[in-house]
Amino acid sequence: MSVAAFFTFCNMAVFFAFAGYLRTLPLDPHWHGAIMGVFALVPLILRPFVSPFFTPANAARAMAWLAPLVGASLLAYNLAQDVVSLMIVRVLHGTAYVLLMSANLAGFVGYVHPQRSGQAFGYVAVIVLLPYAVIPPLMGWAGEVLGDYLYQLNLTALFMLFIPPLVLLVKGGAGQSGAIPAQRPTWPEIKGNLRDRRIICLLGLALLLYTSFAVLFFYAQGFGQALGLANPGWFFTCSTIAEILVRAVAGGLFDRLPKPPLLAGALALLVLCFLGLDLVGAEASFLGLGLLFGLGLGVAMPLINALAFDLSAPRLRSFNTNMGMQMFQGGYFLGPLLGGPLLALWGYAWLFPACAGLCLLALLLVPGLGCGAGNHSE
Repeated sequence: MSVAAFFTFCNMAVFFAFAGYLRTLPLDPHWHGAIMGVFALVPLILRPFVSPFFTPANAARAMAWLAPLVGASLLAYNLAQDVVSLMIVRVLHGTAYVLLMSANLAGFVGYVHPQRSGQAFGYVAVIVLLPYAVIPPLMGWAGEVLGDYLYQLNLTALFMLFIPPLVLLVKGGAGQSGAIPAQRPTWPEIKGNLRDRRIICLLGLALLLYTSFAVLFFYAQGFGQALGLANPGWFFTCSTIAEILVRAVAGGLFDRLPKPPLLAGALALLVLCFLGLDLVGAEASFLGLGLLFGLGLGVAMPLINALAFDLSAPRLRSFNTNMGMQMFQGGYFLGPLLGGPLLALWGYAWLFPACAGLCLLALLLVPGLGCGAGNHSE
């Protein structure tokens, strides 16, 4: 399930160079942000409605059918050269992607031990971001070897064919483990869940954090090039290395210490990191900030998912985990829509301080999670 999730998230990481590809097409530049962001808009709309239908019992079977659809949608980019066709392909790709990822998360949640949610979602967060460490540097190499960006998307489509045999190895497992019920939550349960103040604060906090991260992801390359760096993709490699290290060294603390204060500290560090980008003047300081970003994200991201698990009734854990991913997707929709105009009007001098402001707002929502945020019991 973890390897399948890695291949699935490559669908997002491979678009590290998508903005550059759009500049090679005869398109009005004003449409670039919408074309990039619509991929995330589709899951933002669909995920609340589709995620209740996936449980640990049916996740593997669903993934085996959905992975080829994601691969086909990647191949469809070869046919899209104008605004209308690109928007259609992005919508189709986003639909296939949200179905596949919702099933994947539902299957994974079935293996999470209630007393080790922090450690488990620390592991999940490594899987989520590992493609962002591996793919961006490879894009430069792949561009030299494969040439056209479309060939790189075609290669990613082939990797989707590895998912069905992987997930069929775990068919029927998680739903019978007893970790969470295999039955779907009812709509009244879901409505009550979304009225919980703690869940609302957590999802709002996640959206603010992920929007700032999306801005960093889409515009760090241009910022690094403005500094004269040969391969800005190494920024994300440094960031993910730091994330992996913090989880390897301190992952157990996520379950032994109160989660909200740890989350607050991580968000405060990210505020300082975004402000520090305006002071960067050389490659060493840029990559050093990448390490600090990784430290903050390495704590914040798994804690958000772990708190979604801890604050949820057992039947709603899979749904709320998917809602956490919904906020991740929402950030990838809002990030380019907000970042593009900011960059065009005021440049990088305002872009990253605005991200710092988003993280500060997220920090102010932490008290709404409650002091203990312990496991929910029915």
